[in-house]
Amino acid sequence: MSLTYVLESVLALLVLGAAAWTIAARSAFAAAVGFVSYGLLLSLMWVQLAAVDVALTEAAIGGGLTGVLLLGAVATLRGTEARTNRRPALPLRVLAAACCVLVSVALAVVVLTLPESGPTLAPQAVAALPATGVGNPVTGVLMAFRGLDTLLEKVVLVLALVGVWSLAPDRSSIACRPTACCHSLRARCRRSACCSAST
Repeated sequence: MSLTYVLESVLALLVLGAAAWTIAARSAFAAAVGFVSYGLLLSLMWVQLAAVDVALTEAAIGGGLTGVLLLGAVATLRGTEARTNRRPALPLRVLAAACCVLVSVALAVVVLTLPESGPTLAPQAVAALPATGVGNPVTGVLMAFRGLDTLLEKVVLVLALVGVWSLAPDRSSIACRPTACCHSLRARCRRSACCSAST
């Protein structure tokens, strides 16, 4: 058993552990941290596959930008989560676990029953690799044959950013009047300019 095999096995177990932690986490903050860890571990997997460019993209987007968006959403919805933090009923959890197991078994059966020499475009991709200007086959496929998919992924990220911004409170809609500062809204307007002006 070589050292590389041991490291790959440990990395695979860490990826599975991070995925399980993200799913089983009770709080949204723990789930977001688990997702960031999962993205960083996936970037290490891409490095192990000699796709450094894809690893950098995964670390920057999957572990970095998406993690920041999730953490921002968690910080915004922390009060809502505290009021609605109730565990689902036991039958619902059992049903969700059964569905996850069925999907995992179905994927494993499909992968394990694939023919030995299935249809592939790998020879054509390798032959066209010099025209892309990159040296890694995975990066060449992503750059030359999946450019539209990459563009749509950027659109999804922009929509996610807009969604997180829409969850933020609109501070400009909170009007602060001098009379309100002196009465019922003193706590809310304590640090505002109108309070300092009225005092």
